[in-house]
Amino acid sequence: MIINLNEIIIKQDELDREILLNSNTNYSDTFNERKLAILVELGELSNEIRSFKYWSVKSGSESCVILEEYVDTIHFISGFCVQYQIAPTFEIPDNIRLLAKKEITKKINKLFKLITKLKENKNNVKIIKKFYKKYLEFGYGLGYTIEDIKNAYDKKNLINHTRQDNKY
Repeated sequence: MIINLNEIIIKQDELDREILLNSNTNYSDTFNERKLAILVELGELSNEIRSFKYWSVKSGSESCVILEEYVDTIHFISGFCVQYQIAPTFEIPDNIRLLAKKEITKKINKLFKLITKLKENKNNVKIIKKFYKKYLEFGYGLGYTIEDIKNAYDKKNLINHTRQDNKY
C-alpha cells in the first residue's frame, strides 16, 4: 500500500519553524540533538512495550500509551524529511502481521542501528527514507493503522504547539 504523509510533513514544518524560531537556531545546528532525540524516543517506546525485559512478567503499557510514544519519533523523523525535502510517500506491504515479543526487540534494534548511520552535513536522504518506511512497517506490526498514527500525531502536534506557546 502507498502511504502519503504530506499532511504530517506540512504540520511538522509549521511546528519546527516555531520551535527553531523560539530557540533561535536552525536544522543544521540541531542535527545531533534531533538524532539523539530519535534514539531517546525509541528507548522510551521500547520501555513502554517492554519486549526486551525478559526478566519481567509485567506486560507492556496500554496501546494508547505505546502509540503516543510511537508518534514522538514520527515528529523527529518528519523534521528530517522537512530538512532534506524528502517526499513523504512510502510503499509498505499490505500483509504486515502483528509482531511477536522477540520480533519487536529485533526490529527496534535494527531501527536504532539505522538511525545511528545519520551523519552531520551529509546526504542522509536514503537513510531517512529507509528509517521512515521501516518505522511505519513497525507501527503496523504493533497493530496500528495509518489513521491511528495520523490521529495520534495530530493530537501530539497540538500538545507540542501548546508547549511552545507556554515556553516549554
